[in-house]
Amino acid sequence: MTLIKSILLLIIIIMMDHHGIIYRGVKQKKDADYQGRITDINPLILQKGRLAGSWRFINFERGGDARKQYRELAKVAGSSGQVLMSFFPDSTFTRVHNSGAYEFGRYSYDEQEQSLLLTANRKTEELKVVTQTLPSGKQQLMVEFLPGVTLSLAQYGEPLDKFMEDPFSVQNNAWRVRPSAPETKDQIFDRLINYIGHNASILRAAYTREQDFISWEFSKGIIRVYNVGIGIVPKNEVPQVWIDSFHSREDAMECYALFENYLRKGKHVKHNSGNWVKDDYQILADIREGLLRWQKTGVRE
Repeated sequence: MTLIKSILLLIIIIMMDHHGIIYRGVKQKKDADYQGRITDINPLILQKGRLAGSWRFINFERGGDARKQYRELAKVAGSSGQVLMSFFPDSTFTRVHNSGAYEFGRYSYDEQEQSLLLTANRKTEELKVVTQTLPSGKQQLMVEFLPGVTLSLAQYGEPLDKFMEDPFSVQNNAWRVRPSAPETKDQIFDRLINYIGHNASILRAAYTREQDFISWEFSKGIIRVYNVGIGIVPKNEVPQVWIDSFHSREDAMECYALFENYLRKGKHVKHNSGNWVKDDYQILADIREGLLRWQKTGVRE
């Protein structure tokens, strides 16, 4: 009977291996704190040892004490559980929550441990990474933020050739960093110009990537995009997450007034290429340049 059981077990193992149920290359971390499994990272996701592009949270898996782990997940992903992580070739990364929280820093990939090291605000996180290919052909990251708590991140945006033009690069998100003190008019001006540049880059990236959709889920603010045209949201509809990026509501409303004033009094060139995404990008680029000249010369165009 024992011999028969052994033979049956061997047959089952062979069949599982044949159908890909048993994965090669899986190894355990020596540390007792981590009981999960990790596999070799897919080379398509790495460019010379670096991650590339933007990844959006889609779901999470948990085990053990579900309540406790959900609370821990909320600390990572925000109360809504939505987060966008972007990685760039200069080893910088950004993490944007649709609750408005924002972090940026540097990352590295530990090939021996097969983990990501994220350094921001003088703290370093070590994240275990497993990769998968979805039926659509897009890549998916399974990132273990805590033992037993794994986030699934689907590719949201492919890397751009000029990574500093990415909407979620560090350079295009300075407007999100909340100041510790009230700002001068020039500082608020700079924040507005950076915010407009961020929105312009959303449209430019969508055009470059030939995206099927454009989302402002992680970029809520005062700009309203039309087909074709740029406007401003009413004062009573200004998102709180945008206001929270300023030191105070007063500073936020001063920024609002600057943008509203320029839209009303500035000179605007018409664009009509037949592609509203391209045209709206160009309108925002013109507004940004006009504001820069306005700030420099004090002359309203």
